[in-house]
Amino acid sequence: MWKWIRVPKGIALLAFLLPWMTVSCSGQKLVEASGFGLAFGRVTAMGQASQASDGASVNIWLILALLAIAGGLVLLFLKGREAAKLVLGTSVAAIALIFAGTWRYSKDAILAEAAKDGQNSRMDEAALAMIQVHWEIGYWLALLSLIAAAVMAWLVMSGKEAEAEAKMRSLATGSAIDASKDKKDDEPPKS
Repeated sequence: MWKWIRVPKGIALLAFLLPWMTVSCSGQKLVEASGFGLAFGRVTAMGQASQASDGASVNIWLILALLAIAGGLVLLFLKGREAAKLVLGTSVAAIALIFAGTWRYSKDAILAEAAKDGQNSRMDEAALAMIQVHWEIGYWLALLSLIAAAVMAWLVMSGKEAEAEAKMRSLATGSAIDASKDKKDDEPPKS
């Protein structure tokens, strides 16, 4: 299991290249961004002509999440099994940092920011209510792969790695046996 822990950590890092967030109003996309785009303040504003915008602010929480993921990968290659606690720590830290970094893009945070800036008086409440924030595949893939890496590191730390691998093998062979039985049941009888 330990040799495979690099896979979810690598997937989490690559997930930052995928779409993370789309903001729309009345079903029309206004803004979309990847994980790297959100981290480094580069979002794509939709409109008459799509364009990349540097107007968004740099998100230090997401940059720290990227560093935690990359640091965990480096530890995996340099230290091996001795880094299980650190790999678990970097995975959990990256999850927490992603949540902290993406909270500012939640609908509640956007409405609170609009009210704080005094824009609420100029914006119609109904228009604000139509804003929708959609979290895309990259966001979910990053979180799920970090959870998988954390679970794998915990299994290694707790000494339950061999037990978990045995259960996974038995499930895999059990499903393979079930599949071969189903295939034999579907075959017509030979005469």
